[in-house]
Amino acid sequence: MKKRHHSRRARTSVSRRAFVAGLSALGAGALGCGESRYVPTSPFPIGLAAGDATPDSVVLATRYLGAGRALRVALSEGDYPVAAGAPRLPAVVGEGGYVRVSVDGLAPATWYRYLFEAVADDGAVVETSLEGRFRTAFAAGTVAPLKLGAVCCTKHSHDFAAVGAAGRRSDLDAFILLGDVCYADGATTHEEFREHWGLTLDTPEYRALRASTSVVALWDDHEIRNNWERATLDPQLFAAALASFKEHQPMRSDAAAPERLWRKLSWGKTVDLFVLDSRSERDRAHGHYLSPEQLDWLIQGVTKSEAAFKLILNTVPIGSFDTPFFGPFGDDMWLAYPDQRRQVLEAFDQAGTRGLVWLSGDFHLACIGRVSKAGEPGGTQLEALVGPGAQAPNSLPSYPSGPQWDWANGRNNWTELDLDPVKGEVTFRYFDRDNRAFHVATYRP
Repeated sequence: MKKRHHSRRARTSVSRRAFVAGLSALGAGALGCGESRYVPTSPFPIGLAAGDATPDSVVLATRYLGAGRALRVALSEGDYPVAAGAPRLPAVVGEGGYVRVSVDGLAPATWYRYLFEAVADDGAVVETSLEGRFRTAFAAGTVAPLKLGAVCCTKHSHDFAAVGAAGRRSDLDAFILLGDVCYADGATTHEEFREHWGLTLDTPEYRALRASTSVVALWDDHEIRNNWERATLDPQLFAAALASFKEHQPMRSDAAAPERLWRKLSWGKTVDLFVLDSRSERDRAHGHYLSPEQLDWLIQGVTKSEAAFKLILNTVPIGSFDTPFFGPFGDDMWLAYPDQRRQVLEAFDQAGTRGLVWLSGDFHLACIGRVSKAGEPGGTQLEALVGPGAQAPNSLPSYPSGPQWDWANGRNNWTELDLDPVKGEVTFRYFDRDNRAFHVATYRP
């Protein structure tokens, strides 16, 4: 794996996210105990979002709390304002005002603009959302450059400037929300989960980001509570959290397996995105970080993929971290499930998988390097951590370092991935709140 990079290196240390969360909790209580209750700010309080784009379809979502009697979607082909005569599609407003529309019959690799309109009984438009835009995925077999964005860890009591910076970009083909988007710790009911999501998404920064391009959404622990495992959760709590996650994030759902969140999204032969669920199928008693079904799906999918890049969206890093401070938190990582970790890493090593990138979050730490030390399973596999997008700094000297890790930094950021399938290169750019790239590195995985 070859690399080249340059960086304006800022060495403000950052530690494991759990320590940061503990520090920040001292200054901000759970919802209702020091933070403001959520009050929707408009008839479309969380803006609008497009998600899980394919070559011919997309999922559109919003929340509507206005006075209109019916809702519809206006959709225009091309990256310009929605035309007055654009086709209108009906949209059903569900319980709580949540709306989800699956749009089919689209052209591949094409930009679209859309908005939601509320109409009165006489057909007059009474309220209109802001406009959103998305690009459909490449057709099967297409080899073309692709530009993705990514962020994780955005707590609503922190500064969302980095999220806002990403939302000012207009050249991102899709954006990955890599978990801990919403910090719902302390929520116990469906309505309380909705309040936490509202505090996060009903912000200018997230409305702009989710309107700027389509998203691919994952969840991690704080969408329910810190380091949760399903076996120890009240089933009603899990059901409420899952329902609220799906209400607020536009994603495809399998009617035959409605709780399944892992899925594959393809952009031609440029990249296959493997979207993991590394939370709700964990089984510590049996050593399962992923369910055996999900693990087999991942191994088979990656090793058989013909795409130039195989991008594994992995909320908690699979890499090993030797800095001492990471030790106490190892039970929440892939490292605490050594059999499955070794199985997946050895499978990719033995297959000689090219173009493999693990994209991870959770640690409140940006870094790039190899999953394991040289000579160990995964010793040549590339992992990049993104974010945090809106979290507290940390003063502990706990950065991972060389030779395994090439670079690390703790400032709030969002990350761009430029995928060049012809050269076989991926370029990472880490941007600060002012959209200044403070680290750039190119690899050939």
